[in-house]
This record gives sequence, structure tokens and C-alpha cells, in this order.
Amino acid sequence: MNALVTCQDLARVYGRGTDAVVAVHGITCELRPGDRIAITGPSGSGKTTLLHMLAGLDRPTAGRITWPELSDHPRGRVGVVFQGPSLLPPLDVAQNVALPLLIAGLSESDARERALVALATIGLAELAGSLPEELSGGQAQRVAVARVLAGEPRLVIADEPTAQLDAELARQVADLLNSVASRLNAALVIATHDPMVAARLPETWTMNDGTLSC
Repeated sequence: MNALVTCQDLARVYGRGTDAVVAVHGITCELRPGDRIAITGPSGSGKTTLLHMLAGLDRPTAGRITWPELSDHPRGRVGVVFQGPSLLPPLDVAQNVALPLLIAGLSESDARERALVALATIGLAELAGSLPEELSGGQAQRVAVARVLAGEPRLVIADEPTAQLDAELARQVADLLNSVASRLNAALVIATHDPMVAARLPETWTMNDGTLSC
């Protein structure tokens, strides 16, 4: 089976000349179906930049990244859970979950049906009509996970998804991500500062000063 993602000597530099900031450099790694990986490292070590490149949200300045098992493009095949608030305030929960499906071309009825199924699957059916401002931090992150589930990706990427949650809620969200990845038969990568979250995944990669140790 081919790799989901392969990275060869990736580098990402922001700015030019004396203002240039090297976010990551010399990264070579591979993600395969079924992987469960925690990426740890201090703030500013390049974790978010690497995740954005794995998801196709950012392009490397140098090196090569490919998605062999994803028809060589991550669009619609990688689900991302962000650290901060990612729900649109004017839309209710079901509409927020359905939005990426609508953008991908699904009909409104099909997108809503898949959104409601995803919410029910993770126990949030009763929140479908709620607005983001009515949710707790833990509920908002679970809705973000439901949005990923509805999209049925092959790779799930989460960037510090528990950073703003207490220990118990962090455990619940980490376990939910594991459960969703298993349900989808998807690979899972979580960037985290939390040793408890990292310990819930069988493999840990470490970033430091823009380099990666696998």
C-alpha cells in the first residue's frame, strides 16, 4: 500500500533576506494508512507549519511533498481540527458541519444529512440547532471533530486541539479523535504540548528548531 503523504527535505521560509524566518527545514517523513502519531515540541518549533503542509494548506519553499494514496492531492481527503475557534458564528452547529461538504459540491440536503449523522455519531445531535456562542469550549472542539467525520477523510490532522481545555475535556477530545480516525480507517496526526494526549497515541515525533525526529 502506498503512503498517504511523503515528505522529502521539506523547508518552509517566511520572508526574505534579513527578515527571513526558517520555520521548518530538512524534514523527511512518511505517513501511512492507519498511523497514529503525536507531534510534540516547544512553541515555535514548526509543528503548525508542518501540519499545514501535510494538509496542503501551505506549500514548502524547498523540498517535495506528495500524497500517493490521495490521488496526489489532499483536497477533500484531509480533515483538519484547528487549535482555536473554527466555527462560523452566524451558522448553527449543523450548518457549520455541513459547510465544507457544500463547498465540495454536495447538495444542501445531502450535506445536512451527513452533518446530522456525524453529530449523532459523536453524541451531539441535540446541539444541531445551537449557535457557536452557545457552546462550551469542549463542545465546540467536538463539533469541529464532527465536521471532520462528515467529510470522511483518509487523514485527520489536529493542531493542539486540546490546548484550551481542562484535563478531562482534553482526554475526551483525544479519545474522540482516535475513535473517529478508527471509524474512518484514517491516519491520525495530533500536534500537542500535552503529555497525556501524546501518550494516547502509539507513536511520537518530536520537533525542535524546525527539524523533525521520527
